[in-house]
Amino acid sequence: MFKPILALLAGILCFSAATAQVELRQDHPDRYVVVKGDTLWDIAEMFLNRPWLWPEIWHVNPQVENPHLIYPGDVLNLVYIDGQPRLMRSRTVKLSPTPRATPLAEAIEPINLNDIRHYLDKRTVLSGEEISNLPYVVAIEEGYLAGSEGHRVYVRGMEQAQPGESYSIVRPTVIFRELPARGDSYRPEAEEWEFPAERSITDYMVQFWDEVIRKGYNSKVRTLGYEVIQTAVAEVSVVGDPTTLLITASDLEVNPGDMLIPMFTSDYDLEYYPHSPESVPSDAQVIALSKVLFGAGPNQVVAINKGLNDGIAHGDVFSTYRPGKEIRDEVKYPRDDVKTYFSTQRRRDAQVQLPDEYTSHIMIFKSHEHISYGLIMRGQRAVRVLDVLKMP
Repeated sequence: MFKPILALLAGILCFSAATAQVELRQDHPDRYVVVKGDTLWDIAEMFLNRPWLWPEIWHVNPQVENPHLIYPGDVLNLVYIDGQPRLMRSRTVKLSPTPRATPLAEAIEPINLNDIRHYLDKRTVLSGEEISNLPYVVAIEEGYLAGSEGHRVYVRGMEQAQPGESYSIVRPTVIFRELPARGDSYRPEAEEWEFPAERSITDYMVQFWDEVIRKGYNSKVRTLGYEVIQTAVAEVSVVGDPTTLLITASDLEVNPGDMLIPMFTSDYDLEYYPHSPESVPSDAQVIALSKVLFGAGPNQVVAINKGLNDGIAHGDVFSTYRPGKEIRDEVKYPRDDVKTYFSTQRRRDAQVQLPDEYTSHIMIFKSHEHISYGLIMRGQRAVRVLDVLKMP
């Protein structure tokens, strides 16, 4: 079962002070009492214009047990040490004839884990090699079109399974790709996909003529990963071809074509905290939005086209920007201007590249080889697909 790790990293105190630029909010409080439901980001945002620089003002009291944990009821006081702002924590402890213990589970979280829990233990990204030979549901008992908890399902490709083993049943959702664009650039794309069944003669003919028309375009497409979502958990009962499994828990109905992978584990590295990244990978962009069509806002999840192989780390905070459009300066160079029409230089001068527009800040909470998921922390505008990532 997923168990959130609520402690702040000890390494939080080693963040580079040399490069940080701490700016207190004009309306910051001088004293704050932590309440249940607060997160590290919430508290940092009360004091700082740039909440991810929280480590720069956190002052550890070595006399306090577990100095890196913050609990409801703790009092945070803003003081100045050597002219620099610091937050110091004090805790009121009632005297009692018996020992008093504060459970770790009561410590505040870096962010609200409920916003991302589904992505931590119900969703993952697989490579093309990983999905190529996955077992798949071929039928549901008694000819049902879908199954749920208590139903038996029949799965092909599990002849090596052992009775009593449990597996996650997953459903294909989207395939993440990068498509060739102008010059040497690529444009990220997320598209729905289904179980990779064998292709028909028609499929082969369509692919052949598509290759002829596109002249090798498809061969340049980069596949970043295949996202799947867990629909149910099932236990092997009878091994064969097909193998019989009993659905022991279900989040969604199980359909023929759903695939099976080893059980999701809870060994995710959740000891992250918001911080500035070391760098921003080139051409990093938002590739997909969660449950929205036109734009995503705070506490919603986005996917980006960079991952562990690109140096993305948990807790990295990025700014997202909407790419500026190229427009014509119709004030000085009207469209019906004859001089501009016959002058290459004037046509070039008439084109204006508008600057990128800030949309939000996102914090990375889960990364795969080429894909990462980020939570929108705050923003001025909705985040959209193809927004670019920059340093916060």
